[in-house]
Amino acid sequence: MKKIGIEKVNIYGASLCMKQTDLAKARGKDPDQVLKDYLIDTRSLNPPYEDTVTMGANAAKPILTDQDKKDIGLFIVGTEGSVDFGKPISTNMMGVLGLPHNIRNFETKFACYSGVAALDCAVDWIASGHNKGKKALIIATDFSRMHLGKPHEFVLGGCAAAVLVSEDPKVVEFEVEKKGVWSTDIYDTFRPTARHESGNNEVSLYSYMDAIEGAFNHYKENAGEEVDFDTYFKYNIYHMPFPGMAFQAHRILCNLANPRSKSEIRESFNKKVMPSLRYAQRVGSTYGASNFIGLCGLIKSAENLKAGDRIGFFSYGSGAIGEMYSTKVCDGAKKIIEALKIDKALDERREVSFEEYEAIEKMRESNIEKADINPDFSVLDNWYDKHYKGKGFLVLKEVKDFYRKYEWS
Repeated sequence: MKKIGIEKVNIYGASLCMKQTDLAKARGKDPDQVLKDYLIDTRSLNPPYEDTVTMGANAAKPILTDQDKKDIGLFIVGTEGSVDFGKPISTNMMGVLGLPHNIRNFETKFACYSGVAALDCAVDWIASGHNKGKKALIIATDFSRMHLGKPHEFVLGGCAAAVLVSEDPKVVEFEVEKKGVWSTDIYDTFRPTARHESGNNEVSLYSYMDAIEGAFNHYKENAGEEVDFDTYFKYNIYHMPFPGMAFQAHRILCNLANPRSKSEIRESFNKKVMPSLRYAQRVGSTYGASNFIGLCGLIKSAENLKAGDRIGFFSYGSGAIGEMYSTKVCDGAKKIIEALKIDKALDERREVSFEEYEAIEKMRESNIEKADINPDFSVLDNWYDKHYKGKGFLVLKEVKDFYRKYEWS
């Protein structure tokens, strides 16, 4: 079977952030306890001239050469934050990125599973041979709606990831036939309108637990060999609605394989999972980009990672579905990730105060489904002029009679 894997990957964590401790203090919560529970240090936030289109394009632009664009034959965007119920944002991004016209493009929707659903389509397309040597571009892009003062306000955020999938893997190679899935019909968390996010956190937690156990058991059935959880995977990456959830996920699989003490689980977690939280802890909730954020964090942080090491992935989407799959690390993966300078990009975000955070959230909320929008580019002491102007970031210029106009800064 041909090799199929990730040739390039990049993430975009927006241009604003807020300290979790500042939010905790403003809401009358214990900052130390909030950090311990959620494992989030800062959360990303978008100014009013950014949306899921700009985030996705800003993740993809730095990694695509002119030749890459010519070689792309399939382009899929996974999101639950599209800006239109008919026109997919893949078309918006296709235009601004300058992708070829002879390309298949569409959106996938399945809550936080959308990015991996798109990835699966790309891998199967290449495996079938119908790609005829072409590559696939996958983008996962999402951000939270406004939840001021609500209990789950501490697990918000936003991020985008761009992934180039090809027959020339340089980051990780997929073990295509090793995959397990589990699905059911449930209302755990969902977005019934463009303005609302609803659900039950307790139901979502139990659904997540059912999904990871069911998907892992199915993975073992399809692996074609004995799978000892403790030794089969060098590292594990889990879907992180918030980074703290990764510990709960790891505990489930640890105890499924061999019941043990919490301290033993913690030791295993620190060794096999913690490196993948590097960037998730800085952007907060990452939705469909979660597995890709974890991959970038792991490769950057894991000191003893080497070519051929197996990484186990778990992706989850409310509604609900869970998928377990695996990859093997490629030689030179660390150099590729380090060259992206993701830490530097996150360091350059503007830290907002609590008052600024609430003002930006209300501003973004007020623009939802408006026929005409003229984003205020002067907000936050002219942050656009300081961070965006002349630096080639995509921004939303205006919306006129629902027609959206984007431009590179």
